[in-house]
Amino acid sequence: MEDNAFTRRMQNFYPDKEIFEIFYNLDNWKSCVYVIQYEEQEVVDAIIDPQKLLIKEETISIKFSYPLRNKVNFEYTNKSGFTRMDLFRCIYEGYKQIYETEEEDAGDPGTYVRLYNRRPSEGRYRIWGHYINDLRIEGIVYDSKAKLVELLIGS
Repeated sequence: MEDNAFTRRMQNFYPDKEIFEIFYNLDNWKSCVYVIQYEEQEVVDAIIDPQKLLIKEETISIKFSYPLRNKVNFEYTNKSGFTRMDLFRCIYEGYKQIYETEEEDAGDPGTYVRLYNRRPSEGRYRIWGHYINDLRIEGIVYDSKAKLVELLIGS
């Protein structure tokens, strides 16, 4: 597990699990990444310690739960384990698939009047409250026994 103030604080909430984060540094500012920023080369190039191996297993499941009423796990395989960038890519690809599938299933429900919040949709994931560009990766929790990644997603 990485040792910093964030991971030590989160360890209180997730004992016996590994805690990671994906931060980037732009203009001497350290920040969490937004899911959609995987598409921005400037951000990808500024990821802190991108090639650090975080998970040694070659197959993991990632649980996508926010902002979904119907949670889903996707399985990912990488023979050499998962670096910080590998996890970022998997998270991005998972959310991209979820939002594209929801669009095909139910269309874009639009936003509420005078609000930026996304209306709920009635596709297979039942997304509510946020578009993909609102989602920020605030932390990654890994249960090595279950080989399960849980996401701490903010908006």
